[in-house]
Amino acid sequence: MAAALALAASSPAFAQDMPLSQILIDGEGWKKVAGKPEKPKKADPTELPGNKPGEPPLFSTVRSASGGTIYVSGLDTNYLWAYPANAKGVAGIGARYCPLRTRPGEPGAPCSLTADKGGRIYAATEIGVQVFDPDGRLCGVMTPAAEGKPENLAFEGDTLTLWIGDTKYARKLNTTGAK
Repeated sequence: MAAALALAASSPAFAQDMPLSQILIDGEGWKKVAGKPEKPKKADPTELPGNKPGEPPLFSTVRSASGGTIYVSGLDTNYLWAYPANAKGVAGIGARYCPLRTRPGEPGAPCSLTADKGGRIYAATEIGVQVFDPDGRLCGVMTPAAEGKPENLAFEGDTLTLWIGDTKYARKLNTTGAK
């Protein structure tokens, strides 16, 4: 019986031990990248179901570090959704993964999602980069790099990069992006 209790408690205990402080580096914050960095190419929103030319994409997706889950933002909700995925990327039936924190009266869909090797999901929103553990619990929110709507969030090695308008910001972390 003790072994069963230990197994049942191990997964949540691990996830609860993933505070934002594990990945933040003392003295490091968002830094504006000098020069004229080139924006990463995004998928043409008109290629995605439900999107219309000239309008921003309705959702953003990222695959988990293990590859077994696809996380989706948008869908006219203040939640991230999780869909099981096979090796070809075909998603099964999804479920709510976690609620997004939003400003009162504003929609919560982030503009961009990324994941790290530890299984955390990062959602760029106007209130900051919200970080969730593999079970969908909030690890914390990184302060916004600047005012404005985030457009792209990605890892470059151990550096999290964020685009707001034509400006690129970077923040070094104690983790790297999912492969």
